[in-house]
Amino acid sequence: MSDDHGKKIWYLRRINLLASMTDEEIDMTARLFVDQQFPAGVELLGGRQPDQVYLVKEGAVRLYGGHPRQVTLALLSPGRLFGRSYATGDDIPKLGAVTLVPSYLCFATGARLLDAFVHHPEVMLQLTRALAEQVFRTAGWLERIGVASPRSRLASLLVELGDEFGEPVDTGRRIPFRLTRADLAGMVGVSRETASRLMTEFGRAGWAGQDGGLLLVRDREALAAQANAAESLAPENDAPSEA
Repeated sequence: MSDDHGKKIWYLRRINLLASMTDEEIDMTARLFVDQQFPAGVELLGGRQPDQVYLVKEGAVRLYGGHPRQVTLALLSPGRLFGRSYATGDDIPKLGAVTLVPSYLCFATGARLLDAFVHHPEVMLQLTRALAEQVFRTAGWLERIGVASPRSRLASLLVELGDEFGEPVDTGRRIPFRLTRADLAGMVGVSRETASRLMTEFGRAGWAGQDGGLLLVRDREALAAQANAAESLAPENDAPSEA
């Protein structure tokens, strides 16, 4: 086994979504994908191979929709899949992706994945289960957007960001890449003004703030309480940010 192949297997074993795979399935999955290290700020879907599926192994990737980079749709941590592929039915022309920090990714073309479906159905079954788990997670977030207030939605997002990306510091967990108020607004489906107002309130309460220009989750328990509060839709007629 080459050092590069061994490195791919090492990373794949540490991805929760693939934890149920056998040793043979992990080895076959490693052979399906090509690995590459990307610096921060690299556009992954624009000028590259249009029929490509990515798996985040290390780092963070921002998905966005519209032009230019209008709305942040999701932030992807290790173990998340994304891409535009006819093989997966995810061919969205206006979908963009950019690395937020230096990131280690692996990728495969849709044609290669279709070939794997035919010749290695047991591996593709495991990958399909992993993808389904991610879809259910996304659906759960969208469902919460429909029934929770803006305050609850933003608090829930901050908890998730802290849990998935946060680096421990003396005053809480710091997100290691920059997020604007417009980014936060887009991810919870509110206006930028509402996101700014709520972040100011959270800052005054000591629940969240800034550390060197980076988002800081100071009090996870207080934010989780806000996220779980039994609140209905917000009284204001809110709308997502357009910038």
